[in-house]
Amino acid sequence: MTKRMNDNLPGSLNDAVDFMTRAHSDNSGLASAVSEYMGKEGAVGIPEVRRRAHEAGLDDLLQGWRDAISKTPAREADVKTLFPPAILSKFAEETGLSPDAVITGLASVVPGIVYRNAKQAQQKQKPSVM
Repeated sequence: MTKRMNDNLPGSLNDAVDFMTRAHSDNSGLASAVSEYMGKEGAVGIPEVRRRAHEAGLDDLLQGWRDAISKTPAREADVKTLFPPAILSKFAEETGLSPDAVITGLASVVPGIVYRNAKQAQQKQKPSVM
């Protein structure tokens, strides 16, 4: 399981996905799986999600998530668009969650992950002030 301090999924988002999927303390592993896929610098899912968003005309949606913390979860239809079916199936298989529970869990955490990834990228671009 991924250490929370090494991913872009803060405790509150881990808690949210666990609540939504009824897997307290990340027993399901969904938070860890999504963190591995797109919650770390250089994660393979980041360019895949961006590409799929662009192809579906969802660039503005991702930009909105980058700009501000979303107070609402993603739409389930958007989750299905952003994540390849094989990845959704992989998450379900790895976690033992139903496909619907995976989509619900992702909908609650993906906007926050996109926001945190954007903020971390901005921090890396800023010159350090002494």
